[in-house]
Amino acid sequence: MASDTETVQPLSRTRFLLLLGVPALVVVLVLTVVLTGERDVPVADLPPTPTILATLRLEPRTPEAGEEVVVRATVSADRPITVRALTVQVVRNSTNESRDFPPLNEHSIGTTAQEITFRRTFDAPGEYTYLLAYRLDDDWVRLKPWQTFKVR
Repeated sequence: MASDTETVQPLSRTRFLLLLGVPALVVVLVLTVVLTGERDVPVADLPPTPTILATLRLEPRTPEAGEEVVVRATVSADRPITVRALTVQVVRNSTNESRDFPPLNEHSIGTTAQEITFRRTFDAPGEYTYLLAYRLDDDWVRLKPWQTFKVR
């Protein structure tokens, strides 16, 4: 059976300093936030070039020559931006001839995915490669993956 009187061990010097140090650290952190006006701690800066994500869906998958081709692009970015131009670039593989869809000029892209529709016809049968591209300044940025389709 335990005795009614227990021996209380005195705090060691290290433990005593540790118990005093924790509240002191909290006070220093609170004062730093109050005095500097920082309410949010920045996690990381965004890279200078925006990141744009897109998926493309071609309809019909194997069009006939002269038939309207529709590309549905689902697009979002890591920050709201306005691109100078946005298009689906297309190259006829056998001739390296450019057959781009009409561009959208001064188009805003947000952080929430949006669907954009591009339409055009291809008069010549053959195999084509297509991809989404945008322009911020003078240079086009081409997004992967590049995909191919065949016009019959």
